[in-house]
Amino acid sequence: MSSDLSELEDERVQVQKAQEGDAGALGWLRKRFHPILTNILLSRGGNRTEVEDLLADLWADCVPGGEERASILEKFSGKCTFQGWLSTVATNRLIDLKRKQQRRGELSVPEQEEGATTFINRLPAGPASDHEGSLVQLLRQSLQQAFASCSAEGLLMLRLVYLHGLSQREVARMWGCHEATISRTVAQTMSAIEKNTLRELKKQDPWLELTFEDFLDLCRSQQMGFL
Repeated sequence: MSSDLSELEDERVQVQKAQEGDAGALGWLRKRFHPILTNILLSRGGNRTEVEDLLADLWADCVPGGEERASILEKFSGKCTFQGWLSTVATNRLIDLKRKQQRRGELSVPEQEEGATTFINRLPAGPASDHEGSLVQLLRQSLQQAFASCSAEGLLMLRLVYLHGLSQREVARMWGCHEATISRTVAQTMSAIEKNTLRELKKQDPWLELTFEDFLDLCRSQQMGFL
């Protein structure tokens, strides 16, 4: 336990130094987290070339570029783990990249001579959005659709138990049924939310590979508020 706390403290110190422009601290963070981020992005649907290029750009953006371009590390508030924040930023960029590739593939572009630059390739890329970007929209929409597909009764039971702190026995008295019925309905509703959330994610981005635990981790790192 003490060694884990020591590692977290070392990480916190290095992050703070990197935010202040310390190149050595940034190198320390890159050495520590680059392999982890590589495995995360590969598992989430990126290919090796995409992941290597994306992470190269990500680490480059961690270097401050003077008054014209601040380091993206300035956006890290410390409200979640640094690894969680990095993986969220990287996943958001991967989604943007994949969607951009899909849009290009859907456009009909005349064949060019070998070595020529096509019109579409000369178009400037849109600005990278690492906070309220594609990922946040994807997570929010998927969860909202998942909730919308559940029964009103099941959602009300979930709210009473998990938001208002009522026991399942108290809810059972309100419904005039056995406690086991409430327990079963709550469990079925939670299972449906998980299943339908992953289904909606696949519907919007078929290439994306996320477990429900991945989904929860991304939500935690974004500290999202769903209405």
